[in-house]
Amino acid sequence: MSSREIHVVVVGISTAGIGVARKVAALATNGFPNLRVTIIDKNAYTYHSIGAPRGIVDKEFGRSLFFRLDTLLTEFEASAKPKHRFIQALLTNVNKETIELSTGETLEFDYLVLATGAENTFPGNVNARTLEDGRAKLARLYENVQAADNVLVIGGGAVGVEIAGEIADEYPNKRVTLVHSASRLLPLNFKEGISNGAVHKLRRLGVEVVLNERINIPADIQFDGAVRPTTLVGRSGREYTSDIQFLATGTKVRSEYMATLEHHLGTSLREKNGTIKVKPTLQLATNALSNIFVAGDVNSLPGGAKYAVKAGEQAQLVAANLITMINCDTKSAKPVLQNWDGSVMNMIAVPIGKSLGVLQASGIAFGKSCVGDIVVSRVKAKDYFVSKRAKEFPPNANA
Repeated sequence: MSSREIHVVVVGISTAGIGVARKVAALATNGFPNLRVTIIDKNAYTYHSIGAPRGIVDKEFGRSLFFRLDTLLTEFEASAKPKHRFIQALLTNVNKETIELSTGETLEFDYLVLATGAENTFPGNVNARTLEDGRAKLARLYENVQAADNVLVIGGGAVGVEIAGEIADEYPNKRVTLVHSASRLLPLNFKEGISNGAVHKLRRLGVEVVLNERINIPADIQFDGAVRPTTLVGRSGREYTSDIQFLATGTKVRSEYMATLEHHLGTSLREKNGTIKVKPTLQLATNALSNIFVAGDVNSLPGGAKYAVKAGEQAQLVAANLITMINCDTKSAKPVLQNWDGSVMNMIAVPIGKSLGVLQASGIAFGKSCVGDIVVSRVKAKDYFVSKRAKEFPPNANA
């Protein structure tokens, strides 16, 4: 048993942050009673955004997507006096030994994990600070979709396909149009068979799928889930009139909090797209600070490593390396850390409503066949993995 005081700070509490925080906090009840973990997020909750497409059409399911962050680490307290802490704040600056928060607080750390993710548009990101406000905003979207006759979805990646499919499946009399700028749906690193299958199954549900079309989006348009009759124009000249619009064209990383550290070190720590450079161990790409790790969407791994499954795998790697470093500190030994294996996502399951779907697994595409429908409906479409997320929290976390 070690009596050392150890402070691990994890910023950004979604898939990657949750995985790291729980693994490391468990040390407090397993030989490191003076280890404490502070988790920090701008929201009071984590939002299981994977389930957002179903939450649009199922109000009660939407409520289940929110989990209180102040409950995440309660099972790992080593004594009656809590050591682990949740702070609701934005990260504003990273320094060599401290971080600064929007609350004005400065925290010292022994180890720091940056897992601040990437931002996307509503409903992929709810943009509400409290759990109650987040639920209320998603509930309003549910009501607005009910009230709309014409729905426009811009972007034919997995999320766009899922949103269009869920709405068309639940409301067969609505007009749903999916517009995508590429020649086929879904990420291009997957086989064309699932792209063709997605088009086929969306059209079975009555969705109009338009490919090779880029919508001109005015700077002042808000994709906030409101019923707002709008006409947008594609580069083809075609007009698209809809009552409600969804934008599902990708994410944006915000990592401005690295600027101060870059200034102090005299080097750039970020790629041009804002992602933070990492070593194969997922440590920050500088030899000056081996105690800072970066996991999930905010790091510079390729896009194929940014799916939720891969974020979970990154969390396991970061946690393992952190635990190795903590243990080696007690033995004055040089830690031998694990490297990211370089793998990218080669499996994808995309629900198209409750009973249809496309799948790629082990290099085999199940597009138009019913195999995709059967597997996807059982594996993902039943609850978009929210029951798996719930197991990471105590029962009252989304009461």
